[in-house]
Amino acid sequence: MRFLVLALMVLPLPAFALSCMSHGVSDAYLEAANAEEGYVPVLGELSFDPEMLPKVDWEKQTEVPPTTLIPATFKGKALGPRGVPQIFETDVVLEVQCAGPWCPSPAPGEMLGFLRKTSHSYVLHTNACGGFLFGNPQEEQITELQDCLAGRQCESSALR
Repeated sequence: MRFLVLALMVLPLPAFALSCMSHGVSDAYLEAANAEEGYVPVLGELSFDPEMLPKVDWEKQTEVPPTTLIPATFKGKALGPRGVPQIFETDVVLEVQCAGPWCPSPAPGEMLGFLRKTSHSYVLHTNACGGFLFGNPQEEQITELQDCLAGRQCESSALR
């Protein structure tokens, strides 16, 4: 018995898992619509250097930066009221927020998202539980955003 207790004391404890609430396009839309800041819903290509993403060293979890800012470029369409697209191209700051060692892993390429307007740029926020970036959007996600923009059914995924 003494051996079992000693073995349990020296074995590493399991890592705590990050628990996130369901987060979909309508959740991001509703959050953006209710925010004090202005947001632009966009659909297109996001370009950035993925080497700049935060890297997690599980031996040094406390050294993971809580926020990493990465220069990026967006080329595609801004979706206005009623979902009418307009050509839109801009420099963006990709804001990657980690929750301890849990970090999102966005990839350059096609995306659906919401750009936050600041006084001098646009910011695209993503975090370990969702945020405003949806990579490789599915047709259902695009339709969901168009429905929200048109004032049709747009409810939180937690209510579905």
